[in-house]
Amino acid sequence: MTPKKIAVLGGGNGAHTMAAEFTLKGHTVNLYEMPQFKNNMKKVFETKTIYLQGNIKELQGPVTLNDVTDDIEKAVSGCDYICIVAPAFAHSGYAKLLKGHVKKEQIIVTFPGAFSALVLKKELDGPDCPIFADANNLPYDARLVAKGSDTVNVFGRNPINIAFLPADKGPSLIDEMREDLFPFEKIYTDVLECGLAIVNPDWHAGPVLFNISRIESPQVNFFLYEHGWTPSACRLNIAMDKERKALGNVLGYNLRPMEDFAGRPDDYQWTWQDLYKEGHGSIGLTPICGPNDINSRYLTEDIPFGLVPWAAIGELLGVDMPLTNGFIDIINVVHEKDWRKEGRSLEQLGIAGMTKETLLKYVHTGEK
Repeated sequence: MTPKKIAVLGGGNGAHTMAAEFTLKGHTVNLYEMPQFKNNMKKVFETKTIYLQGNIKELQGPVTLNDVTDDIEKAVSGCDYICIVAPAFAHSGYAKLLKGHVKKEQIIVTFPGAFSALVLKKELDGPDCPIFADANNLPYDARLVAKGSDTVNVFGRNPINIAFLPADKGPSLIDEMREDLFPFEKIYTDVLECGLAIVNPDWHAGPVLFNISRIESPQVNFFLYEHGWTPSACRLNIAMDKERKALGNVLGYNLRPMEDFAGRPDDYQWTWQDLYKEGHGSIGLTPICGPNDINSRYLTEDIPFGLVPWAAIGELLGVDMPLTNGFIDIINVVHEKDWRKEGRSLEQLGIAGMTKETLLKYVHTGEK
């Protein structure tokens, strides 16, 4: 592996951990956080040092980065990779922030993607447009020990897959990226397949919807898998996942997000009983507390940046998704918002009005 220069954009658990790990791998790493949030990581700005602890042998001890900055040009100039490690609602902001600061030789990777490559491509398209890649997950289970801390507890690693925009660039890049960044297990056909393969929106849907009153009750300390993972919730999860898979089939994908997450074979067929056993009583999932607020990311991220674009792509291609659309309608009432307007629209993705043929051509070649 030849050491690279990498910018990691973000100030959360994953960004801290990634910047530290890439430094340990021998890369030159700049960590960027937006000026309005830099006080949340004041210690790291002052010392440029992140402390890792937890269960992963190779991720331990103090790690000093090349730079920690709130200057985007300083962060990304000359970098081989720009890694965005941020929630989906921040992707549009980063796209605008990066405009005028990136070069076509660079690769921008988003963890997790949620169609981020399409958002970035729409904003940054032109002679200097870089290559984009979307990962389907964060690489770590990690938490800063406290707000403003410079210490991260790393509990484990997550398997991650990747997709490229243009998809045609993937085969020539993946081997080096596996050496430089992570051992990506699978290359998706394209970024559409990656965006449709994110597990959370359908995994969280049933337990959250059927437990709204418990989630917002001040008398209940709600645990999603202990209290919310009920037979009825599992039935809804499976039914909504079938709609997502039907959309994937129209585009030529064999979507298996829940099966991949649970480590099941490709030909596995869920029953609600099996899905119930997967979550309820699970050693890894049962201790997870929350959500205890209807404005949790289980709704404010999964709906506008998961279900909304899935349903919009379904409508574009003539795929009926009544349960998915009904779920969005109900949460619109709960939140007193119109997530179809405030979420990830076809216009934001740069694919409004496309046919199946022009859509697939665009994600494979990058050309409309």
